[in-house]
Amino acid sequence: MRNQMGIMGLLLFILSFIFSVMQCPTLALKQSYVVYLGGHAHGAQPTSAMDYRKITDSHHDLLGSCMGSSKKKAQEAIFYSYTRYINGFAAVLEDEEAAELSKHPGVVSVFLNQKNELHTTRSWEFLGLERNGKIPADSIWAKANFGEDIIIGTLDTGVWPESESFNDQGMGPIPSKWKGYCETNDGVKCNRKLIGARYFNKGYEAALGVQLDSSFETARDTDGHGTHTLSTAGGGFVAGANLFGSGNGTAKGGSPLARVASYKVCWEGCFDADILAAFDAAIHDGVDILSVSLGYRPRDYFLDGVAVGSFQAVKNGIVVVCSAGNDGPTPAGTVRNVAPWIITVASSTIDRDFPSYVNLGNNKQFQGRSFHTNSLPAKKFYPLVYSVDARAANASARDAQLCFVGSLDPEKVKGKIVYCLGGINDNFEKSWVVSQAGGVGMILANRLSTSRTISQAHFIPTSHVSAADGLSILYPVAYIRGTTEVRTVVAPIMASTSSPGPNRITPGILKPDITAPGVNILAAFTEAKGPTDLPSDDRRLPFNIISGTSMACPHVSGTVGLLKKIHPDWSPAAIRSAIMTTARSRSNVRQPLVNETLAEANPFNYGAGHLWPNRAMDPGLVYDLTTTDYLHFLCSIGYNSTQLLKFVDKQYKCPPTPPSPWDLNYPSITIPSLSGKVTVTRTLKNVGTPATYTVRTEMLNGISVKVEPKILKFEKINEEKEFKVTMETKRGGVGGGYVFGRLIWTDGKHYVRSPVVVNATSTLQM
Repeated sequence: MRNQMGIMGLLLFILSFIFSVMQCPTLALKQSYVVYLGGHAHGAQPTSAMDYRKITDSHHDLLGSCMGSSKKKAQEAIFYSYTRYINGFAAVLEDEEAAELSKHPGVVSVFLNQKNELHTTRSWEFLGLERNGKIPADSIWAKANFGEDIIIGTLDTGVWPESESFNDQGMGPIPSKWKGYCETNDGVKCNRKLIGARYFNKGYEAALGVQLDSSFETARDTDGHGTHTLSTAGGGFVAGANLFGSGNGTAKGGSPLARVASYKVCWEGCFDADILAAFDAAIHDGVDILSVSLGYRPRDYFLDGVAVGSFQAVKNGIVVVCSAGNDGPTPAGTVRNVAPWIITVASSTIDRDFPSYVNLGNNKQFQGRSFHTNSLPAKKFYPLVYSVDARAANASARDAQLCFVGSLDPEKVKGKIVYCLGGINDNFEKSWVVSQAGGVGMILANRLSTSRTISQAHFIPTSHVSAADGLSILYPVAYIRGTTEVRTVVAPIMASTSSPGPNRITPGILKPDITAPGVNILAAFTEAKGPTDLPSDDRRLPFNIISGTSMACPHVSGTVGLLKKIHPDWSPAAIRSAIMTTARSRSNVRQPLVNETLAEANPFNYGAGHLWPNRAMDPGLVYDLTTTDYLHFLCSIGYNSTQLLKFVDKQYKCPPTPPSPWDLNYPSITIPSLSGKVTVTRTLKNVGTPATYTVRTEMLNGISVKVEPKILKFEKINEEKEFKVTMETKRGGVGGGYVFGRLIWTDGKHYVRSPVVVNATSTLQM
């Protein structure tokens, strides 16, 4: 009995202890948060200290209501109370308290007080090469020693040699293999970083039909495009790079320790004759990579200077990377530079944005976009005037509404923010017109609901807003403020201008191959012109922010430089395969890639997916190709042996039975017309350790897919294994049109992904 009583007593003690513990407060995790409440009711004019104290007290009361009505606890928790233009506070809170605050009807948002770093060419951090401004040991930058001594050339508008991105401080002797030189006309000087600068203008002169004067005898970049692309691919580290304060930080190229060479082929257009001359020179000079951000509409390979020149470069071991074009989003099939020996690059966004906020005197706020947004003095609202109400005496209301040159009256504009309507004339010109009339800022409203808002380098602080917001924005006083936001933006999103597939020349080859950062990219620029194309723009800036597949292309070129450094024995095809098969097709929020309308994108937009350099240095397996493979491919699409002698310097004969175009050992599989059944063949080469790979397929609705064999065992490096993929339309499966899927080989560590694109032209009925 005593034993039973003892046990009962012990149980009661334990239960009492548990109960008492449950009653004690636990030490919850506390973090610092910002609680944003919107604008203030006191408007533009300063208020008294008493009013400021009332605002602070209201913050204490609000937070206290979520802390058991304890105002004292709220006073201890808040360490910033925003009482002037921003309404809100910063406080140390438990997660539950923050969650409770976020439900309050007066709270706009509650977010963690994140650590922010200075940023520019944010794209390389977005691509995983650095983290919070530091370079991890497993970064491809560290593994490749930043692409040291790899030689990257561009065919473009030339170079601004004085740019700090091409400073050679700390660089060793020029690699002995380099045979190029610098054409020093117009004060162009090369160094150990910029090791070559040449120009080619005879094709342009011939097309123009007029002899060019000596001003065209220069490798100097007066456009800015060539300097921008060259520095994105291989520019060195430059601290303090920014555009009007936007994106401030350290600029760098993909291969910062590479040597770079510029081949100027673009004047008023880029002509095939000059392009071919530059390819020829670059091959001789000893470049490792050619980055070509130019092109023409898809055409026969023999009629395409880029296709012909790049074939010769690839034949000599040079990797050629080209832009996909900026003719998107419609019509389909506008992708350029579609030859299968080229790496063709689409354009997409990064997780950085440049919002520009319009704050009205009635506490309403509207978000637009712009770069030049940070120079309006703080703590002051400005009169806001509709451009029609500020028109010059001799100007029509329509001209004033669009802010045409000469349409505004300086007496009505001086010291004010002017509201202009977008469209017709250039947006840059509108901001110039306002600035010349004495305006201090501009609100640019779209005319159409379908138009996009764009960040641009305006002449005065500007916010480019939507048509819907524009209708609500006129108010007597306003203020414009801007910022650079990173990590808060969903990315990548396909750029609306990026040219999509399918490939119009060879539908059995998927193009583009890959997408890379190409929207709002900050890089070096010429100082021969301003950041806009207006003749009146006399601003001279060492860096500019530009968008397009031209900017995406050198991101891949810079990555290729790193891969060439790590794997000098890899062929151009092996490098392309490593980039494509390790790409990602999901965003930073783990959702499928989308376009700017938020509709799901597909391989015609992004190819194999988004560039992911760190994965590419260890792909496990690659799909390799030789010059002979490309010649067989050309035979398969109708070229004969006589024609192909133009591509090679030795005798070649087409096989008696050429393979199908889709049997080219490409890292993607495309069947442009499937009616019934088709079988394609691929060969994988092991570039890693011995391993056994198994295969799986994803999606391809309405198509049955069979892979044989399903297991590939590799016992040594460079060992090759063949497999076949048979695809067949299911009975009643699809009603025609393209379907998309993936084929993935994996050993548990590596995932070798290939996009599969099938156009099911008919359906077998039951």
